[in-house]
Amino acid sequence: MTDNLKDLVYVVFDLETTGLYPNSGDSIIEIGAVKIKNGIIIDRFDELINPNKILNSEIVKITGIDDSMLHGKRCEKDVVTDFMKWAGSNPMVAHNARFDISFLDMAYSKYNLGIIDNVVIDTLGLSRYLESSERFHNLATLVKRYNIPWDEDKHHRADYDSEGTALIFDQMLKKLELNNIKTLNDLFRYSFIVIRK
Repeated sequence: MTDNLKDLVYVVFDLETTGLYPNSGDSIIEIGAVKIKNGIIIDRFDELINPNKILNSEIVKITGIDDSMLHGKRCEKDVVTDFMKWAGSNPMVAHNARFDISFLDMAYSKYNLGIIDNVVIDTLGLSRYLESSERFHNLATLVKRYNIPWDEDKHHRADYDSEGTALIFDQMLKKLELNNIKTLNDLFRYSFIVIRK
């Protein structure tokens, strides 16, 4: 696999969940992801998951996902397994990646699926590095900063957020090159950006 950042295929993903705490019984209700290479989205993954419990009204309000949408959908184990097979060994990218990877790690632990050993890059840490003088680094702010078309009404659906994050990340890669960070090894020096290597 090439080490040059601009030549890699990245899996940019986002999760919607039943809550904030994977260690306290919360689980994934949607995985949305895109594969991006050289600024072009080359593949997509999006699937809703049945958590086998009633969703909290606050989660329904935030995500727009309700119980009727999850009825009859596949279980977390099957969807996570298929998603990681689809992701392969490519580097994975998420905004506030520690949150998302914690849910995938918990699924792997719950269902004895092994260990996720992909490189994981956090666009939140990357934004703080590239734009250290800026105060806000949330997704809605970054799409404006990078002139990415954005519909706030679709925000907090995993497929839409993953695509927005991918387009932001592509712009960030160009900025990294200007900072003479051109390879994964160069990026590995920053543990707040690469949270798993």
